[in-house]
Amino acid sequence: MTTTFEFNQAIKQSTNPRTYRADIDGMRAFAVLMVLVFHFSLLPGAAAGFMGVDVFFVISGFLITTILKNQLDIGQFNLVAFYINRVRRLAPALLFVLLAVMCAGTLWLFPADLLELSKQVLAAQLYVANIYYWRNINYFGLGVHDAYLLHTWSLAVEEQFYLFYPVFLLYVHRHMRKHFWMAIVLGFIASFGLNILFVGLKPEAAFYLLPTRAWELLAGALVPFVASKWRRNRAADELVGVLGAALVLAGLLVYRKDFRFPGFCALLPTMGAACLLLSGGAGTAVISRILSWKPIVYIGKISYPLYLVHWPLDAFARQIIRNYSLHWRLGMFALSILMAGFIYHAVENPVRLKRIFAAKQKLILGYATGVAVTLTAFATVQLSGGLPHRFPPDVLRLAGYANDKSPSLSECEFSEQTAADSVSLCRIGTADQKPTWLVYGDSHALATHAVFDEWLKLNGQAGFFIFRHGCPPLNGIQVFHDKNCFAFNEYVTRLVESHTELRDIALVSIWREAIEGLLSTSPDTLLTEQESVQVFADGFSRTLRHLYGLDRRVYVWEPLPGARQYVPRELARAKWEHRAADLEISRSEYLSTYQFFFDALSTNRKWLAATFSPSALLCATGSCAVEHDGIPLYFDNNHITQSSADYWVKILQRVPSPSR
Repeated sequence: MTTTFEFNQAIKQSTNPRTYRADIDGMRAFAVLMVLVFHFSLLPGAAAGFMGVDVFFVISGFLITTILKNQLDIGQFNLVAFYINRVRRLAPALLFVLLAVMCAGTLWLFPADLLELSKQVLAAQLYVANIYYWRNINYFGLGVHDAYLLHTWSLAVEEQFYLFYPVFLLYVHRHMRKHFWMAIVLGFIASFGLNILFVGLKPEAAFYLLPTRAWELLAGALVPFVASKWRRNRAADELVGVLGAALVLAGLLVYRKDFRFPGFCALLPTMGAACLLLSGGAGTAVISRILSWKPIVYIGKISYPLYLVHWPLDAFARQIIRNYSLHWRLGMFALSILMAGFIYHAVENPVRLKRIFAAKQKLILGYATGVAVTLTAFATVQLSGGLPHRFPPDVLRLAGYANDKSPSLSECEFSEQTAADSVSLCRIGTADQKPTWLVYGDSHALATHAVFDEWLKLNGQAGFFIFRHGCPPLNGIQVFHDKNCFAFNEYVTRLVESHTELRDIALVSIWREAIEGLLSTSPDTLLTEQESVQVFADGFSRTLRHLYGLDRRVYVWEPLPGARQYVPRELARAKWEHRAADLEISRSEYLSTYQFFFDALSTNRKWLAATFSPSALLCATGSCAVEHDGIPLYFDNNHITQSSADYWVKILQRVPSPSR
């Protein structure tokens, strides 16, 4: 993030009489507040606060290009000095927050979580957090609120841009000076084209990575060029300013979950921010004057540390505060501002204004020391296995079940490259028996792999196994933002049709996708919950009827009750704090949640051989158990632990095994 302080220094060398643009700090204020309101869930329906990051990108592109172009034009550009200024601007606050987060993690987190946090701290320190989170946020990997530094992905994008962009500008200015702005335009077009291409094919990559995000920074970079051709007058400034504010606001209001982001959607905040920068050049437009109001400007000045501290505060608060209600979230919002003010005045400004570390050598030494401390903390945590000595053995035992999960079994996972022949599938059960079973479903099928494997061995039978994350085993349905779920079920249907020896088919799923509104008629269409439930009902009936018509015996794994929180973590925390864990869901709550499923089950019972009912055993007392004989039954809040396989086999044994 480039500061208006640096902008001022560059502008003083130009012919522009304005030496400070308070409206840019005002834009920063609204951008960071959009992010905070979104992350702290302070306004109902605020679903697109991350668009504030797009505004930050545009501002950074504008400021950095203005600075570099001025320096290049007067022959005062120094690449080494540029990078040192980046260190002076960004490193102090980031180092402070990273070390504070590590200290908090050391005090609070269990070993597995601390090990993960240390990796995230290292990724943030090395400015590769965007790549790390792109690769690691998934079904059995990180959840969003376990990604304590998730927000640093945008800092990584900016720093990667700062690493290459000055070299690019230097080359263009020396060798293609007449085409300076055209080179930036071409870069903008290329990056925007990649964004449009990948937002459909690889949406996570499009969101996190520099090549598909650079166009937003380059949009800001082109503002000085447009301004140089701009015949400024009051009416035009007012019109463009209102247009800019309207575009940013429109982005917030019209965004829906079925929009792929960034894609074309990011044009609204990006072009809006560019218009605001353009209209504020003279400082006379109404929008510019509003943005220049001193309280707003102050929030803009502390926006960088505010952005840094707010997410880890929220992530830790969600774990520590058992009832994280609105008043707590408002409190964390206020605390974020207080901490940001402290970091700005006590850490950021003294270094940026050269009150301390004024000499280049001292700055580099101080930065190197900070990085060394970060690396030492990372190595210490990793080599010690997460500093386990902080907790008593019984607490560590419970916390350790967070990693008690089935192996990834990528060879069993359906993909576009999955071979057409059933011999490529995973074998389960007795090795010397001919497979007569097919077990398939979503990530919950993967979690039950060891259960079905053991059960079939007990019965002297064998089968095949295949799964796809997030994809319920239902013919003809689509899952929002998953183009391969339909293909997965089509593949299984063809497999069953062509292999008559597969007599017994088990469908395993959490079955929650329907009430989460994820089932649809198209991967690009987001339906209402009611419509999604109807898609489920139709698909469930169609699937059972079809398999029954193929003369197959069909078995369905009923929904798991699950738990209120991650089971190993909460059991361990409760043990450590000498209190009861609040995890169990009541049987009535479970039945109410899955009423849609049991309605469909009742309607289609005649097509089924039997169902496997986890709730019959788990919820027999009226509350649905989350542990058995001291072993957590889930490694998160709804996927079963591998160590509890014997317990789940008992559920399967309640159903008579068909004759071979």
